[in-house]
Amino acid sequence: MMFLNFLLALLPIIWLFIAFLGLKMPGYLGCLIALLIAIVESIVLGMVNGGTSSELMLHGLNFSEAMTATLEGVLGAVFPIAIIIIAAMFTYNLCVETRAMDRIKKMMTSVTNDKRMLVLILAWGFGGFMEAVAGFGTAVAIPAAMMVAVGFDPMFSAVACLLTNACNPTFGSIGIPTTTAGGLVADIIGGGDASVASALIAGPAINMLAIPAFLSPFLVVLLTGKAMGKKNPLKGMLPFTLIAALTYVVPAMLIGNFVGAEFVDLVGNTLSLVAMIAAAKLMPPCTDPEWKMDLSVEEDAGLNSIKFGTATAWVPYILMLVLLIGTSKLVPVLNAPVNAVKSVFEVYSGPNPGKVSFSWFGNAGFLILISGIIGGLCQHASPATMGKVLVSTCKKMWKAIATIVFIIAVAKVMGYSGMTTSIAYLLAELTGGFYAALAPVVGIIGTFVTGSTTSSGVLFAKMQTEVAEMIRAGDTPLKVSLVAANMAGGAIGKLISPQSIAVACAAIGLEGVDGKIMRKTVGYCVAFGVIVCIMSVIL
Repeated sequence: MMFLNFLLALLPIIWLFIAFLGLKMPGYLGCLIALLIAIVESIVLGMVNGGTSSELMLHGLNFSEAMTATLEGVLGAVFPIAIIIIAAMFTYNLCVETRAMDRIKKMMTSVTNDKRMLVLILAWGFGGFMEAVAGFGTAVAIPAAMMVAVGFDPMFSAVACLLTNACNPTFGSIGIPTTTAGGLVADIIGGGDASVASALIAGPAINMLAIPAFLSPFLVVLLTGKAMGKKNPLKGMLPFTLIAALTYVVPAMLIGNFVGAEFVDLVGNTLSLVAMIAAAKLMPPCTDPEWKMDLSVEEDAGLNSIKFGTATAWVPYILMLVLLIGTSKLVPVLNAPVNAVKSVFEVYSGPNPGKVSFSWFGNAGFLILISGIIGGLCQHASPATMGKVLVSTCKKMWKAIATIVFIIAVAKVMGYSGMTTSIAYLLAELTGGFYAALAPVVGIIGTFVTGSTTSSGVLFAKMQTEVAEMIRAGDTPLKVSLVAANMAGGAIGKLISPQSIAVACAAIGLEGVDGKIMRKTVGYCVAFGVIVCIMSVIL
């Protein structure tokens, strides 16, 4: 009976893997069917098991609860996730329209004309920095679009950005995933202090992710060679790749173990980006025709017709970073009033409904949109041009947005019906004392379903402490370790999350390639997952 419940709870997830890896369905269609499966299954379980009034873990929902759970998911997907992604892509598309991206491409090739270095700077460095300050898919959407604009293959750009974003999300958005999880288990492991709890989690979480994080830049260079059909891509790149890896991993481990979660990505990714740019400028230009990238004569000549300079071309992105950091928790004097303007309400009609919160001015989507509009004005774009670009962006992205909406709705239905928690608890029951080695898998599943490392922590952080109590009563270090394993696994899950892949598809301008991208990233997810599982046992 236990195993049957486990399979029933897994049914929407099993379908998603079949849809993407086997049937090669477009993301929005596969996720829509997954949502229908989750809704029907939750209602049937509710009729059989007694619904939310039942004491059974896999209790199901009635029709009203299933519909309102779905609606809560739709609202949560649109605001803020879809708005953030649309705003980020609008900013990029506007830079293409004004030809600011041509200026940016010229500047990037002046930093280095080595394609391998450029990939690392954009995907690992800039993408990591965007994860640190914004999160919510910007670490994939913006650098992947930039890579395509610079001239890289779209599919390669998407996979490279997903790969480089496989370790950062645990500490993205100024540490929100880990600090949120810390707040949920503060009474259990932190003496009631959320900051203490999140600091305790941060150390083992970054330690578990250290090896995948170190390997990521090397794997991206190898991926670059494979995408271009070139041999020995690491030739001449070992020093630069080591700089990229170590300038993130070493500071991140020091911050995570001795300071706390908030600055792990911000310090690590900033130092890595700065170090790579400095190293690239100091190294001699690439002369190997296999890896050399230069503007064509036509592109170079065409820059003369652009009526603004390089600094103006970067205004949207500079302003974006200033606003995101300036209104974050790092600047409390601005963070509090900006985030005070919000609407909070309940949608789910069943017991213990979650709160839906709309922060009108403090959300990243609004700030990115404002940055794009001001940047567009600086680049002489008219309101009509900006309106045209915004409408075009929305039209191009509707399938990606639909995918995100459907998968978040799936997550809500599975969560309220007891499916998600059943998967975790039943996995613990089935594995017993061996569970510590599989704790990161729960985090991976959480992010696969919800698309968010934060949500994975919200779903499973407290459950991990309860499982630790079942395994070894009163063992606080074990509780910390399992929560940290959940958060580390949550980051790895980004590699195969339908939401992340949908964002990547939108960024590179390709439709219906979700399954193709997942087939390229699932191997990295398995490899990184195995490493994190082993580290979970060792630590």
